[in-house]
Amino acid sequence: MLYRYLIKPTEPIRSIYGILLSPNLKDKTFKLYYKGSYGRFFSSLVMQYSQKAVFLDIGANQGLYSILAGKNKNFEHIVSFEPSKKTAALLKTNLEINTITDYQIVEAAISNHNGELKLMVDENHSGKSTLREVKKTTGDYETVSTIDHTVINSIVPKHNNYVVKIDVEGHEEIVISELIKSSFFEKVRLLYCEVDEKWIQSERLIVTLATAGLEVVEKIGKDPLHYDMLFKRV
Repeated sequence: MLYRYLIKPTEPIRSIYGILLSPNLKDKTFKLYYKGSYGRFFSSLVMQYSQKAVFLDIGANQGLYSILAGKNKNFEHIVSFEPSKKTAALLKTNLEINTITDYQIVEAAISNHNGELKLMVDENHSGKSTLREVKKTTGDYETVSTIDHTVINSIVPKHNNYVVKIDVEGHEEIVISELIKSSFFEKVRLLYCEVDEKWIQSERLIVTLATAGLEVVEKIGKDPLHYDMLFKRV
């Protein structure tokens, strides 16, 4: 690792997850990708998924899960939602150097209206980008496009099986609300969502998804306030 970072490589670097990454050495998310810090639970699920499906990566960032899904022949199409132009460019590069072909990048955030919002971005940690109203300490703002369920319906290809990953730094409840309104949500079989109790009430999320036919089957992570949850259609 010291060798790679000290010489500042320009060629793609292979992550612990087995994927190639365009060097983005100042960014913490890149380092987490490289070292395998997101754990093996969802990466293994995506790589081993055995049913034909469409993968929706909401908050795709630089593409870890989009790439892993793209390498699994059972995912027939990948739709990656990433509103930040800079991060979306890295996402596209990473998909291409991993020879992923059946993908679509949507440079927009899912929200409750079609328009624009301010995304707070941190040039040293793309994973901290958020649409939440926060007291600004570091970083800057980027104006990004937003789309609601009516537009999502026109973007997402028709299929009888969808796997969804959501990681949007506090915007999860709004995203889920719009997905539930979509024409395809009843065919979402698995939904994997980051939960940070600082801005999400997990019990309310569980009730909302239960009402829509998805029950929580796994809680991933040891931190009592920051973890992931896997939901499965009943």
